[in-house]
Amino acid sequence: MKDLVSIKLDLKNTIVPMLWLCLLATAVESAEPLSKNSQVGTSEASPKAPAINWDAYPESTALPELLKLQNGSPVKSPEDWMKRRRPELQELIQREMFGYLPAPQPFTATVTKTVPDALAGKATLKEISLKFTQLPPEAPEIRLALWIPNRHPAGKIPVFLTLNYCGNANVTTDPHTTIHTDRFCSKKEWIGQRGGQADFWCVEQVIDRGYALATYHESDTKADKNEWNDGLFPYLKSDQVPAGSQPATIALWAWGLLRCVDQLAQEPQLDPRRICLLGHSRRGKTVLFAAAMDERIALVVPHQSGTGGMALSRENNQETVERINRVFPHWFCGEFKKFGGNEPRIPFDQHAVASLVAPRLLLDTEGDQDAWANFPRSLETLQAVNPVWKLLGKTGLVGSGLITSVTEIQPGKVGELLQLRLPEKHTLTKEFWTGILNYADLMLPE
Repeated sequence: MKDLVSIKLDLKNTIVPMLWLCLLATAVESAEPLSKNSQVGTSEASPKAPAINWDAYPESTALPELLKLQNGSPVKSPEDWMKRRRPELQELIQREMFGYLPAPQPFTATVTKTVPDALAGKATLKEISLKFTQLPPEAPEIRLALWIPNRHPAGKIPVFLTLNYCGNANVTTDPHTTIHTDRFCSKKEWIGQRGGQADFWCVEQVIDRGYALATYHESDTKADKNEWNDGLFPYLKSDQVPAGSQPATIALWAWGLLRCVDQLAQEPQLDPRRICLLGHSRRGKTVLFAAAMDERIALVVPHQSGTGGMALSRENNQETVERINRVFPHWFCGEFKKFGGNEPRIPFDQHAVASLVAPRLLLDTEGDQDAWANFPRSLETLQAVNPVWKLLGKTGLVGSGLITSVTEIQPGKVGELLQLRLPEKHTLTKEFWTGILNYADLMLPE
């Protein structure tokens, strides 16, 4: 018999809906209605986009100051940061880059499968359907797969939440995970298969270390393509939001992750104080944005996230803003496209996105053979945000903030900000997982 659990959101203590409600109160009433191509799939913010007022975007090759309010006043205290500067930056990155996160939606959580002896007896598998009760019945569900270790230290269990791109069954070879074939996957040879990324996600390694692992297929919320009639976008877009700032693909993926966080926080065996996000490449950009918008994330690992993630956009000698928007026009909102070739006019940079994680844990994992991800500029991001962690009473960086071996992750040698750079290409490996789990063991609250 299926278990039914209704999730009721505490809007009073959730920052995202408050930002959304503020936006609705101030949005231009004449915002253009969306057609199929009027969002992020074109070079303009909307079919009738006005000329860009570049006076509002003054050029600056220097990084915009984090510890200065928009009115020019300095940020002097933790209260100034948390109550004044942080909301300013959240508004800015949504309006100009990612699109506005939709408000949370109530859902019914249905446990569709429980396997107490998954992974050869190491874990209990729970498959949970998140069905949004205030959206039309045809709106897709999020299918969350959760592996909980059967043997673990006493107390509640920390969990890593990830975003996969070809279905939950592809993250492990375990025969119990349900295969779904009704969602988009760019790797057609993996459709209907299992374990295609088993060596990437290393589920058993995570379980053996005493952590739970949860994942959902990104196409539940939005397929990774420049089409806008699939997933949850048709149901979450708002006519009150200007077309150029509607939530783009990365924002929709992040929204899905945060709904999974809603559910994981209710799981009786899991520790809601130790929810960790990990994503690779474009999904690394996603988890960074999600953690920037939600303080429930204790640790975020934007693995090899590159441009639009941890790498600074200014003076980026790898993937430029113009190139990423041209090749992947659906990842970021329409407003971000105007900054292609105009990076010095961006009123923030990726250090602003990363700063919103403060004072929590931010582990940037990179491969030294992955030049395209621009790991030197990602390290500069960590160095640029360090004053924010210091303001909030944290250690922040220890030394340069760079380590090149998992054995260096020891007390006193790492802080809340760290780049772990290993001799790897653009991939996720057991050695990366070892470093990530070692860092989580050391730095997560007990």
